Amino acid sequence: MHQASGLQPPIDLRSDTVTRPTPAMRQAMAEAEVGDDVYAEDPTVNRLEQRAAEIFKREAALFVPSGSMGNLLAIRHWARPGTEVICEQKAHIHLFELASMSAIAGCMPCTVEAEDGILTWALIEPHVRAKASLRQQTGLVEVENTHNMRGGAVMPLQAMNEICDGAHAAGLPVHLDGARIFNA
Repeated sequence: MHQASGLQPPIDLRSDTVTRPTPAMRQAMAEAEVGDDVYAEDPTVNRLEQRAAEIFKREAALFVPSGSMGNLLAIRHWARPGTEVICEQKAHIHLFELASMSAIAGCMPCTVEAEDGILTWALIEPHVRAKASLRQQTGLVEVENTHNMRGGAVMPLQAMNEICDGAHAAGLPVHLDGARIFNA
């Protein structure tokens, strides 16, 4: 229908799992040079990690088999067991990662509704728990870009910067679930 009208079909940003590899992608995978990644001897993984570090202006990057594993590693690194992770109510880490945030990292979700999926610091700040000895504290702020369950909503850079500035001023780290970051 789109081609008959001259329009391009829409780009589907709902999830990274709706994409399918092209024949060229399959050929590249079949012909990729491989090695033992345990000993850092896989040149393809090494190049991928180097390139990711360059793109995101980081010292290093780590390839993991799934986005869910990457999110769990980030939560486990940034937030102590018993702390809360502030995230959007329909965030992938809250709805679709088998409660690993709680079951494995020992953290509790503190969900914030953003009707369009775009969190702001004004929505997050009232949920930040100050350090107190007898209740859980906020350990991490998590944002998702693009937002899977909000139709692929793209978080504007200004909103992301505002959240990072507010969270960092409050002494909190921020994790980006960037499973579809190149769509954003």
